[in-house]
Amino acid sequence: MESFLKQYCSREWREFIDFHKSVIEVEADTCIFREGDETKGLYIINKGKVKVVVNAMDKSERLIRLAADGDILGHRGFGGNWTYPISARTFEKTTLTFIPIEIFKTVAKSNIEFTYNLMMFFAEELRRSEEKITMVPVKNRIAQAILLNYSVFGPDKDDEAKISLTLSRKDYASKVGTTYETVVRVLSDLNKSGLIQTVGKSIRILDFDNLKILADQRG
Repeated sequence: MESFLKQYCSREWREFIDFHKSVIEVEADTCIFREGDETKGLYIINKGKVKVVVNAMDKSERLIRLAADGDILGHRGFGGNWTYPISARTFEKTTLTFIPIEIFKTVAKSNIEFTYNLMMFFAEELRRSEEKITMVPVKNRIAQAILLNYSVFGPDKDDEAKISLTLSRKDYASKVGTTYETVVRVLSDLNKSGLIQTVGKSIRILDFDNLKILADQRG
């Protein structure tokens, strides 16, 4: 997947960014940045899988977003007191492009198409976060989470039905705002109904159409 920069910046501005950017490699299960850290810049995932989390009132982590190749990280730290309000942690060894904040500001001010599409990305992310507040049954929310897991991380290279990296049951519970035990029970129900197949910790999606129908239901 191409990043925002490649899609919406001219060749000249991409060359400007290339001159100032740095490429970093982060091991699995490592924090890229933590909630409360000073905003230093924007990250683009070259290759890897990442989860974005926020600390809940009870000190537990709440999963709010998944990110993979081409996705951006760190944009939530823009404005305000210029600190990251969230944390980003890798699922696997991940390569990132880092763009210092002053370089990003220069690019954003000078590239209307880039800034417009970044604004649309922000709006879509906000819309999705507001959807989570609505009273959607937990089974439907878990169906949504499974499809999100698949759409962001993609299929296994040897099995189109299998999610390349299935979230842990704990992460699913965090994502949809329920308990670990409820996730296990709902996954068992979906497995029995033939919508998915659980293979150890992994999930295969057997019926995309009906799983999407379930995910789209609001009650």
